[in-house]
Amino acid sequence: MDRGEGEKKYVFGLNRNVFYTGVVSMLMDISSEMVYPLLPLFLTTVLGATKTAVGIIEGIAETTASILKIFSGWLSDKLGKRKLLMGAGYGISAVSRPLIAIATAWSHVLGARFIDRVGKGTRTAPRDAIIADSTEREKLGLAFGFHRSMDTVGAIIGPGIAFLILLFFVGNLRLVFLLSTIPALISVLVIIFFIGKRTKDEAARLRALDIRTSQRRYLVVVGIFSLGYFADAFVISGGRRPEG
Repeated sequence: MDRGEGEKKYVFGLNRNVFYTGVVSMLMDISSEMVYPLLPLFLTTVLGATKTAVGIIEGIAETTASILKIFSGWLSDKLGKRKLLMGAGYGISAVSRPLIAIATAWSHVLGARFIDRVGKGTRTAPRDAIIADSTEREKLGLAFGFHRSMDTVGAIIGPGIAFLILLFFVGNLRLVFLLSTIPALISVLVIIFFIGKRTKDEAARLRALDIRTSQRRYLVVVGIFSLGYFADAFVISGGRRPEG
């Protein structure tokens, strides 16, 4: 139930932007997790790609997202157009779903994954900034905790939906990829119609960003550990090539 005076600012006790940002992340994660666990299998058994090709695809994709997160965060602060950048990022990722569904070569999947990660890199920083801008300092843990929980819920629902589709349409991976477009598009609509804007002045009254030395050290440590990241696709790409 919504509550608030004038504009309804709260939904189920959470700031409106925080709640609907969580819904958006859940929907996009449903879409992503319908695709991601099946993509290595699709590449190796349907398109005949090697594990080297899988590595190239995932390496380029994740590097793209990581680099763009820095740029989109800077651009979000400079322009103050957080909702616009967030919506653009989710929209770009939504476009990649049908492109994967119609792919006939691993290079096509590479292009689609690149587009998807461009969207990921574009949306992440402004999305997190919207949550921070819309939340009082003492409730930041609750806000980001709710967002992460919704993201996790999406990661559970997505593979479940893919499993049910494959249960009735055995082996039709392209259908799963195509249907994953639906929750992705709905997430964009939620951004357009339910997430509000907040000006820089309003945001400044809520929080003042002060990166202290200890915080810089923390970011350096996180960055070092991130260098050891490897894509989950390597774990689930053990399918065999089709014969003949």
